[in-house]
Amino acid sequence: MKTALVGFGNPCHGDDRIGPAAARRLYESLRRRENIDLLELASSDFGVMEALIGYERAVIIDALVDEEAEVGTVRRIELPASLEDGHLSPHTAGFSAALALARKLGLAVPAEIALYGVVIREPRTFSEQLSPELAARLDEIARTIATGEFAG
Repeated sequence: MKTALVGFGNPCHGDDRIGPAAARRLYESLRRRENIDLLELASSDFGVMEALIGYERAVIIDALVDEEAEVGTVRRIELPASLEDGHLSPHTAGFSAALALARKLGLAVPAEIALYGVVIREPRTFSEQLSPELAARLDEIARTIATGEFAG
């Protein structure tokens, strides 16, 4: 099964870069990488859909701001089965809307998508480095996602 391992986030906004950093760490830890492509993206949700065309499966890692959870906590995010709202706009759509539109247009986007959010605090700090707190948990984050998606 052709799989896209996607790290999504801005590489210049500190902890927002956790998606690409965790995806890269996870990819490097995989014993078998054939049929898995590493994609590091900082585009729009529609750009992600375009990058996923032709893949059968996608595992996407992104930052998730949550003031209640511990930094570095990994959450699997469930995508809605369908988008009932008929209004889709590239200016206001999120990931689910972009996915729904791609499917309505008949684009060959993956049928199976796993979306993971990694808890951060501040996504807009200008830095090309992860915070020490998050960097210290990078291996654990990659292992958690690997266990859920690439075990066996």
